[in-house]
Amino acid sequence: MKRWRLLILVTACLMLPQLIWAQAKVGTAGVTFLKVSPSCRAVGMGEAYVAVATDASAIWHNPGALARLDESEAIVSWIDYVVGLQYGYLGVTQPVEKLNGTFAASVSYLTTDDMIETTPERPNGTGRTFSAADIAVGLSYSQMLTDKFSVGGTMKFINETLADESATGWAADVGTYYHTGWRSVRLAMEVQNFGPDMNFVDDPFQLPMNFTFGTAAYVLNSAGRKWWTGADSIGTHSLLAALSWSHPNDNLEVYNIGLEYAYQNSVFLRCGKKINGFNRVSWDEYQQKIQNGEDASGYDPWLEYPLFSKNGTFFGNGASLGAGLKLPSAGITIDYAFTSISFLESIHRFSLGYRFKRNLL
Repeated sequence: MKRWRLLILVTACLMLPQLIWAQAKVGTAGVTFLKVSPSCRAVGMGEAYVAVATDASAIWHNPGALARLDESEAIVSWIDYVVGLQYGYLGVTQPVEKLNGTFAASVSYLTTDDMIETTPERPNGTGRTFSAADIAVGLSYSQMLTDKFSVGGTMKFINETLADESATGWAADVGTYYHTGWRSVRLAMEVQNFGPDMNFVDDPFQLPMNFTFGTAAYVLNSAGRKWWTGADSIGTHSLLAALSWSHPNDNLEVYNIGLEYAYQNSVFLRCGKKINGFNRVSWDEYQQKIQNGEDASGYDPWLEYPLFSKNGTFFGNGASLGAGLKLPSAGITIDYAFTSISFLESIHRFSLGYRFKRNLL
């Protein structure tokens, strides 16, 4: 009975904000590269990861979980993104046993290829080129408050450059992580990119702030006697399920669903889906409703991750697949994720994790 009460409470927490705050604010925030996940494990699970983060990628996904790391780790990620964009990320963690906490540092960047400069007078080009780049440098700390609960935060310095102009600012992430001790259920929350507006050429813009709440648990673990198990060790076969809800300040709310199957905790297969609406309608349909004086609240064309397409088939945008390989003797983890974006090419991502044999300090 207690199990069902907890499940009902978690479901209510995930559903209620959707009913209260749902609204589209697309294009109202800048430096959106801060929303790109560096972890292929997380992306492969549909980014339902705030309550899963158990490696160096917790720097990005939930700094509150960093304190649970007992060894120094590093993560390197690189993405050959759409339309000539390149994204990179490096994060390093350092546990401090005396403090019962963990320090971390990170850097992420997004760059473009050189672009041809054009003007109204010279639409075919001036003979000059320019580029754009974003960079964020962060420092994190996480502290165990009890044997089950930890909290942490990250401070980030941000710079955005376009041709000869630039803008600078700062942002903070705050996260919590709670292992309930009941079976294998974990609860977590994070606020990302909280900070003042940045100003680019006398044009202020908001940071892409986001609030995320999530839960995760093993629904299959052969180390235990039954599927919904609380065993600390991972058996030959395991299946991790994760759910999260995100409320960004520049878009509709997003539900994330993810699964990860592991064989001997070394070979991993993953799948996930982002959902922020039942289906998506066209801009013309939306405008036609308004012109006819009808209620268009249920015809939101800004959905990025609808569950179904117009004809009722499963909508692939927001769906992801992934795989991973862990080599414990070498301390190396290799992860891959595939995502499909409508109207743009599919994205193949790779990330590399390394666990140092001893702490850096």
